[in-house]
Amino acid sequence: MVKNMIKAIRPKEHAGDLVNPFQQSGKWFKANFHTHTTASDGNVSLEIRAQQYRDRGYSILAVTDHDVTSDVSAFCEKDFLVISGMETHPPCPFESELYHLVCLNIPTGFSFPENCSVETRIDLVKKASGEVILAHPYWNGFNINHLLAIDGYIGIEVYNATASKIGKACSSVQWDDLLTYGRYLPAMAVDDAHQGRDIFMGWTMIKARSLSIRSVLNALRTGCYYSSCGPIIESFMIKDKVAFIRCSPAVEIHFIAQKYFGRSFYADGEKEMVSGRYEVPDEVQYLRAEVVDRSGNRAWTNPIILKAKSRKK
Repeated sequence: MVKNMIKAIRPKEHAGDLVNPFQQSGKWFKANFHTHTTASDGNVSLEIRAQQYRDRGYSILAVTDHDVTSDVSAFCEKDFLVISGMETHPPCPFESELYHLVCLNIPTGFSFPENCSVETRIDLVKKASGEVILAHPYWNGFNINHLLAIDGYIGIEVYNATASKIGKACSSVQWDDLLTYGRYLPAMAVDDAHQGRDIFMGWTMIKARSLSIRSVLNALRTGCYYSSCGPIIESFMIKDKVAFIRCSPAVEIHFIAQKYFGRSFYADGEKEMVSGRYEVPDEVQYLRAEVVDRSGNRAWTNPIILKAKSRKK
């Protein structure tokens, strides 16, 4: 029954929508797109939370309290963009589970009708000029059926600091399931800050033309960013069927594609790597990269789409 349902609501492909941020013009901005305050279950006020991120060198902060919005206009400045958002929790189309949707760029006072479906919520956010990110799929226990049952979200969280409290911070497997299936979406790293160790742990490096909501949302829609818990990615590209990456000192570099394709490189002893090279087989449909530093911190590129997968009807 579930299989038939998934087939019936199979979403359109997203191939061709993504760009390579390392080949785009613009400036890098450090961002956190999932944050809570005392307006819901965070431990500090909006004023303090905004100051925390500004003091740590962030340029973008999205305030996403549970089912409530806040007026963030007083905290926006020329070099610091605060985005009004919300985290909302509609039921899955099947099973007794809840989605956690991070809604970005919605107006103050925005709300959903009672018992509103997940599809309707995504549509209403888009009609309000916002966008939706699917939060912490590993923490939720989601499999590919949960991820494919809905459409309209523009990315997922590959890293969520709050989920590290139960050892489920990284959702790279869930991301690769989507990519292998042909749902070509980018993924970001976030704090999901509430209290304790879930602040300044994961961030998204946005490549945008300006520090404006329009430019930032366009970068999110097109995957014009990379994500990190520490390492810096300086360049990632494919030329003449060879993938190249340059990064800050690392002990592991992984080129990751669908199924059994890809290759990993490991530093020898005390040596560290600052670049990697991989000859890409013709069968590869997408390729992304992960970098790991000596402390175990990771950084993730978004995928480069080489050969869009055609789904069976």
